[in-house]
Amino acid sequence: MKEVRRWLSETECNQETQLGDRTWTRRGFVQWAAWITGSSSAISSIPRFAMGASFQADAFEAEFPSMGSKIQLRWVSDKGMDPMSVLRGARELADQWVDILSDYQQDSQCNQLCRQADSGSWTTVSSGLWEVIAECDRWHRISEGAFDASLGTLTRLRRSNRNATGEEWDRARAQCGWGLLELNTDEHRIRFLKPGLRLDFGAIGKGFVVDRIGEYMRGIGISAFSVNASGNMCLGDSPDRSDREQGWPIAIGAIGNADRELLRLRLEGCGIATSGDLFQKYRDGARDEAAAKTSHIVDPALRRGLVSSQMATVITDSAADADAMATACCVHMQRGSVNGWVERYRSSLPTHRLILQYQDSASGGIRLTTVGSDDPIQSN
Repeated sequence: MKEVRRWLSETECNQETQLGDRTWTRRGFVQWAAWITGSSSAISSIPRFAMGASFQADAFEAEFPSMGSKIQLRWVSDKGMDPMSVLRGARELADQWVDILSDYQQDSQCNQLCRQADSGSWTTVSSGLWEVIAECDRWHRISEGAFDASLGTLTRLRRSNRNATGEEWDRARAQCGWGLLELNTDEHRIRFLKPGLRLDFGAIGKGFVVDRIGEYMRGIGISAFSVNASGNMCLGDSPDRSDREQGWPIAIGAIGNADRELLRLRLEGCGIATSGDLFQKYRDGARDEAAAKTSHIVDPALRRGLVSSQMATVITDSAADADAMATACCVHMQRGSVNGWVERYRSSLPTHRLILQYQDSASGGIRLTTVGSDDPIQSN
């Protein structure tokens, strides 16, 4: 398990950094800025020293592998709370949800369900898996089909990088579509109307898991925390209530240049997620068709990856909603329908703030649009 790094009160400890424990004086306590981009590998921490802050509790940070990347956890807790116990509980919870939602683990509940439902018979779903499926169904309806968790057969073929034939690509596309599922909401049962359909929770799973970790942190009495899984974040209370600028500092990277800080925000008590096409590119057809690689985000109507450069950041009440909505925004941005969609579904959408980035094909510059909160933002 990754080490837990701790910062102690200056009045209690005046040691320099120690190997292994990495203990700092409280004067050296940093305000972390989490870098939010659309890539699973583009997360970094930007240290900023607190300005005259006064702390009455211990602050910790740690990370552990999960869901194909890492979960970064930061929190401020009361004196005497065992940080390793906190971290252990968070990691065990993440592992439990990976066992439910993963489409990589052959024995996950998701994959077991897909194999059983291939027969066309009704299959009972566990309460945890059903909770996520119900959210996927809700977002499919709200997004006008732009969010679709039934694209697993196609997404698995895309990321396999094997030389599949044109017939295999056609078959994979035909085995997708939320309309090929039937849900019995009263009994938590599901059945597939076509064999070979596979679920993919990649557009909501990380947000859902960090929300659960956030609930766990609150449940054990920790209100000031930040949970970050590849830019899908659940933020608790501000780490320092005395700071003039309350909230966790968040930096949003620019499309086309993940190292460039485009916007800087301070947030607390919310979820945030970004979807875009910075790095992950996959093929959309057989190699002999000279199919160009496109975004990892698939337009469910076309069954192909997005081709235009765009990125959507969503700030809302939960990371799961932010995760799903960011994906839907990218699809609607590709279609040119994002403004109309948001307006049509304003009453159904959670309270939100959108930060949409487009790359101008002519100038190569970045066009930025914000929708929602009127709070000022700083652009760099």
